Amino acid sequence: MGLRGIIASLIFGLSTIDLPAPPERGSPRHTPIVRVVQKTEHAVAALFSQKGNVLNMGSGSLIHKDGYVLTNDHVIGGNPGVVLFKDQDPINYSIVGRIPEKDLCLLRAKPPKAVKPLRLGRSNDLVTGEPILCAGNPGGRGIVYSSGIISSPNFMLTAPNALVVHYLRHDVRDRFIQFDAASNQGNSGGPLINALGEQIGVVSNKSPGEENINFAIPIDRVRQNLIELFSPEIRKAFETGLLIDPLSREVKVIEVEENGPAAKAGIKNGEHVLAINGKALQGPIDWMARLLEQEVGDELKLTIGRAKEKREVKLKLAPYEEPETVELKNPTPGLRFKVCLGSFVKTPDMAKQKVVKEGIARALDIVGMSDPKTDDFAISLEGFLKIPEDGTYRLIINSDDGGILHIGDQLVIDNDGLHPAQDAGRLFRFHKGFLPIRIDYFEAQGDAALSFDVEFEGGERQPAAPLFFHEN
Repeated sequence: MGLRGIIASLIFGLSTIDLPAPPERGSPRHTPIVRVVQKTEHAVAALFSQKGNVLNMGSGSLIHKDGYVLTNDHVIGGNPGVVLFKDQDPINYSIVGRIPEKDLCLLRAKPPKAVKPLRLGRSNDLVTGEPILCAGNPGGRGIVYSSGIISSPNFMLTAPNALVVHYLRHDVRDRFIQFDAASNQGNSGGPLINALGEQIGVVSNKSPGEENINFAIPIDRVRQNLIELFSPEIRKAFETGLLIDPLSREVKVIEVEENGPAAKAGIKNGEHVLAINGKALQGPIDWMARLLEQEVGDELKLTIGRAKEKREVKLKLAPYEEPETVELKNPTPGLRFKVCLGSFVKTPDMAKQKVVKEGIARALDIVGMSDPKTDDFAISLEGFLKIPEDGTYRLIINSDDGGILHIGDQLVIDNDGLHPAQDAGRLFRFHKGFLPIRIDYFEAQGDAALSFDVEFEGGERQPAAPLFFHEN
């Protein structure tokens, strides 16, 4: 008998065995932990991505019934692969959105059998000692759970010690949840789950030299980045003219663009969108998933209001308005820069500062621009970014300390404040031409760094300096 025959006979033999029934409700074995596991286990995903001959293993969570899976970006790394849910066959995934600087990635792999997605909780009220479950795919062994507590709900991952943290009053770097449940290679990207069966974090990394020191991205930070991960309006090139609250359980409107589609439909700030085309919305994720199904020019029938006060409006999806680009008659490489001196905790308004130096920068050489100063200075660079063709782009600023990007008069990337070198990025849709930009930066004390990169659609991240221009 061949290998396949032996495996088939073993599987057939196992399939004839009567498996024991799970403990009944009311049994001492049917504990709160068992109930949470049974409630959530089918929405936990084992992920396998392929790069060359290397198979990478990680975890994820189903956050929407249409197959949207949340994970870490380092688990996928832009590579193809499959999702494996409990009691289902592997499914090839597609990458919907990535935010490498926040280590978040959104996949789509719709399970053939309906699965109830994990409900996203909140992380703003977590307390030390709160019980949690860590679910994932450690070692590629499939869906495994471990239990523990929250060791710290608001941990600064890159600080050297608590004494330093005490004096970092103005530091704005991201915080993490520290927990002690067992977490190993392959758990990355999986959900951290509270006693209500809600996802409160995305497992991200651990301290390799210590035991039971593991970290997760708080779910509130994930929620705030879900709009960027989905980006339905940029990806589908239409506008709704409204912004929703990503932290709300409901689809709550928090901003309405003047003269935009939502304003023309009569939608007001503070109202709730209850349904699209007669189908009830389950929250912000459902709203963004539904928008990804639409096209420019579609007219949506929205139910607005609350349970006792409802009305129907029609929202027509208008063409997306890209930031305006211009034509330059005599573009010259480089950006114009100005330097001022002072002790700052945020990027200053250069119009209110005394400029001590100015010139043209072909690259973001802050040491050269600020010379002879190495601390306590600020730089503003202004000019144009050449957009070679129509399409979607990600722009990324890395700075130590603060760095911000304006397109025209609008602040579009905010990496401000005191922090070590870190990325902040955003997805855009641009027309071909020259885009007016301004980069503001400040350095307080210690290390100094500033870079500005661009990712072309489907391409690799690369320095934007060759695309810098100014007018004579």
